[in-house]
Order: sequence, then structure tokens, then C-alpha cells
Amino acid sequence: MTLTAKKHNNSIRQRLRPYLAPIIFMSADYIAVILTGLISTRVYSLTIAPSYIYLWLPVTFLLFLAQAKAYATMQPIIYTVRSIFYAATYGLIAYVVALYFFTDWMAARSFFVVFWLVLLITFYIERLLISFLLKHSHHLYEDVIFVGAGKTAERALHYFQDDLGYRYNVSGFLDDNPVSDKISDKYKLLGKISEAEKIVGSSHVQNVIITAPGMERDKLQQLITTVQPHVRNLSYVPDLIGTPMAGVEAQSLFSEEILMLHMKNNLALRRNRIYKRLFDLILTIIGGIAISPILLILAICIKLDSKGNVFYNAGRIGKDGKNFKCYKFRSMYVNGDEILKEYLAKNPEAAEEWHKYAKLRDYDPRVTKAGTWMRKYSLDELPQILNVIKGDMSLVGPRPYLPREKEDIGEELGTITMSMPGITGYWQVSGRNDVSFQERVTMDAWYVRNWSVWLDIMYLAKTFTAVILGRGAY
Repeated sequence: MTLTAKKHNNSIRQRLRPYLAPIIFMSADYIAVILTGLISTRVYSLTIAPSYIYLWLPVTFLLFLAQAKAYATMQPIIYTVRSIFYAATYGLIAYVVALYFFTDWMAARSFFVVFWLVLLITFYIERLLISFLLKHSHHLYEDVIFVGAGKTAERALHYFQDDLGYRYNVSGFLDDNPVSDKISDKYKLLGKISEAEKIVGSSHVQNVIITAPGMERDKLQQLITTVQPHVRNLSYVPDLIGTPMAGVEAQSLFSEEILMLHMKNNLALRRNRIYKRLFDLILTIIGGIAISPILLILAICIKLDSKGNVFYNAGRIGKDGKNFKCYKFRSMYVNGDEILKEYLAKNPEAAEEWHKYAKLRDYDPRVTKAGTWMRKYSLDELPQILNVIKGDMSLVGPRPYLPREKEDIGEELGTITMSMPGITGYWQVSGRNDVSFQERVTMDAWYVRNWSVWLDIMYLAKTFTAVILGRGAY
């Protein structure tokens, strides 16, 4: 096979890949709807025409899924979870309306609730399973070229590698002066930014991501103008890192060639605060009942391991800056402060680490034997479900800071205290004890500004994974 033929075949493969994944997902969704229909009707001993089960029912939901962008080839998995939820909900409403007006078929109201729940569960299981298999078997990946090899590119790569919704195969980077050693050591440097049109055009790569937020406007416009005709997807990371962007809406003012970004403060809306509170109560009450035997076993272990109370109740900064009692299982010796002071005096390196992180990551002399393995799996925080029920805390939120840390938090204190502190949150799943105090503050402020119920679901899922693996606990 000649070099020209190889390039031609590679180009064809690149152009076909974006269509294969949606076809696989649509096929799986089609089967999921049919299975849900068969299971639900059998549970309620109902009969329905085969044409409804095998044609009209699946077609209805597939159309709503497509409209909700559930078949977008590359997007965060949480976006897909959200799209499926809305598509299943609105699809069911549409189907119920159609049944009411155009057929004589009747069923109990509970049937439709059961159908909706089974459908959501089936959708999520098959979607996550397929996404996991494609991701980890390295199938249906799409080639991508990055323009910019700095810290922004590092962060984007880290997210793409961790998220099931992205399957990118990095062909290389374009940069005049790459500043990231991690990228230079691992990936190809294809050339300079001025060579972008030539390199992208000859590569047949259909995805380009510009990760150079500091690029001059004229240079950026020239880059976009020259590269866009050669690719299917061109993405750009603007110089807005840290800015509240969740739920942002882009509006084009066409006649003036202006792009306007519309943002919302979700927690400022009372209904969203009610949704968050209901979300917390439902999950906490159900989960609390389920883990009550574990709580009893842990309490016995603590009592047998060292002297002192089972619980450690400490003051923390709550919503609107008001202090509250935060419940935790005691994981330290009762004279922990004295032990720490003596240890830091003898170990300068540990003292420096304490000053930077306000924690000792590798070894903390205050921690008991039971406390060591409880902290590894974050079990010491389980009593905080009582704080959630009382309304002092949320399942997901900023870290519950100590009152003495107010000055260290600085100007972000007002933002962070807009929300109740959480049992878990952005900083726990994204770094835990591997980030500095100021980085935690920045993460918590970002969470408050970008809150959504879907963000909470994502962090709870990541927390569950981190706890099971015992990764990064403090």
C-alpha cells in the first residue's frame, strides 16, 4: 500500500469514527427502551401492541435523546447523565399524552413511575458500561491536535483522561515555546503555531483544541480562520479560568460580531436551594439507615482502641459565617495538640508541611490506630450525616473550615459561606490533602459560584470511587 493510500484510509477512518459511537449508543438505547417496556408491562400484567413496544416507544425516546444531545461524541459524562434524565422525563410525558389522546390503552399511575425509574436505571447502566469499555479498551478514539503546550493544556489533558465522555488520541502539539515539561516529554511537538494550517491540513485530524488563553486576539483570529476549514471540530479555551461558567449560555450579537456570555448565580435562586436541601435529606436519610450497622461497629472500635469519647465535636464555620458543631468520629488521641506541638518542634520538615497544608500527609502522630484506617476510607466523617439532617451541612459543599482559619481564607470567605459546608466537595475529589490551603479555598469558591445539582451528583460519584479505593484520603 502506497503512502498516499495510507493517508487516504486514515482520513476515511477519522471521518467515520465520530458516527460510530452514536450508532452504538443509539442501538443500546433502543434495546434499553424495549427491555423497560417488556419488564414494566409484565410486572403490571399489561398487554400492549408489539408495534408500540418495538417501534413507537423506542423512536419517541431516541428522538428526545437526540434532541437533548445525548449522542454528542465528546462531552463530559455528567452532561450525558443530565441529557438522559431530561430526555427520559420529557419523552415519558410526551408518550403519556399521546396514549391519552390517541389510544384507549389504560394503566395505573404507578406504572409510569416504575417505567420511568427502570428506564433511567437501564439507560445509565448501559451508557456507563459502554463508555467504560470504549475508554479502557481504547476503541473509537478520535485524533486531536492541541495548539498550546502550557499549564492550560495540562489541565485539559488531565480532565480528558479521567472523564468517560472523552476519547481523544493526542496526535501532538503546536507551540512556539512549550512551557510544560510533562507535555514535551510525553507527546510530539509537531511544529510552531505559524505552521498550523499546513500541519493540520496534511494530518487529516478532525479535532483541534486551542489551549493558549493568553494568545493575542489578532493572532488567535488568524489561527481560527486558517485552521477551521480543515477540521470538523475546533475548540478554544478562553482566558476565563476560575470564572463561574457552569450553565453559561453563549449569545451571538450577529450584526455587531459580538459573543456575549450569560451567567447565573444558581444558589441565589430560592428554588435551587430547596432542590439542594431535598436532595440532601432524601439521600442522607436513606443512606443513614443503610449504614447504621457500620456506625455502631466503628463506635465500638474507637472505644476499644483508645481512651476518650467516640465523637469529636468541633466548631466549624457554617452558612453565612455562623459557627456550628461538626460531628466526627474521634480519630486522634485526646491530647493530640500536645503531641503535635512536640512533634513539630523536633521535625522542621513536618513543621513546614503543616504551615503550607495545615495537615500532615504521610504521618500524623496524633492519629490513633483505628483513626488511621478510618481516615484512609474517610469513615471518620460519617457522623456528619447528622449535621446534614440538622441543616448545618450539605452532602456536597465547601470544606467545613475552622473558625481560626477565617483570616487565612481572606476575601473568598463571603463567597464560601453562601453555601452550607459539605461532607465532600470539589477539593476532596480533585486533590484532597495533595493541594495547598489556598488552592482549597479557590476550589471551594469555584464550587459555590458554579453550583448545580448535576455537579453535586458528579462529586458524590467521584467521592464514592475515592473512598472505595482509599485514594487521597486525609
